[in-house]
Amino acid sequence: MAFGAMDTPENNGGNDMELKELLKGLSQVQIDNLIVDKIENLYKTELPDDLKKIISLSKETTFYDDRDLLRGLSSDEILNASDNLELDFVALKLLPLFDIGDNNFIVYNFEKNCWSLFNIVDETLFNESSDLLKYIE
Repeated sequence: MAFGAMDTPENNGGNDMELKELLKGLSQVQIDNLIVDKIENLYKTELPDDLKKIISLSKETTFYDDRDLLRGLSSDEILNASDNLELDFVALKLLPLFDIGDNNFIVYNFEKNCWSLFNIVDETLFNESSDLLKYIE
């Protein structure tokens, strides 16, 4: 999939995007080494390439799929999640990337190298999957 003018994070301008289509086009995404390096240093681990590309799309907060409850966190929100959400995501080895409402987030679980849903109130992981698309289809 080629990214058109409305498909790039730089040109989002608050428009809703189809996350499923964006994720299918990850091979086209250029890695933002500046933000990826900051996250890798914070978590003291090397990120998988697809995760690097997803993070590289996270320059600004983005609402996806015309739904208020699927919000991609900005790179600043990802980097400061532990402070902003008052939970030590680094110690938990979880990287929050999407807010899906009701205190639930789609996170990358470094310990198991998979995606999970995580409730920040109960501190509960659930619905683990190797496929991020599972949560948005």
